[in-house]
Amino acid sequence: MPTTVPTTYNIANSYWNIVKHLSNDVKIDLITLLSQSLKSENSPHVSARKHYGVWGDDGMDDKEFVTELKSLRNFKKDIIEL
Repeated sequence: MPTTVPTTYNIANSYWNIVKHLSNDVKIDLITLLSQSLKSENSPHVSARKHYGVWGDDGMDDKEFVTELKSLRNFKKDIIEL
């Protein structure tokens, strides 16, 4: 069975099917919000690569890090049974 990859047209069409029944005033408000979001420069794209190796500075290998992380977990043993 072939899988379909959503295209921008399909995504836009899905949203249109949701909003097409709204009143004209609501549609205008949505247009305003979408326009403002395009003009916004407060949300720059940050790549995850920027953070690669952030925790690698302490000299621990992966297994040591996971072991220490697990040892720091603090679970409550209080379980209420009904």
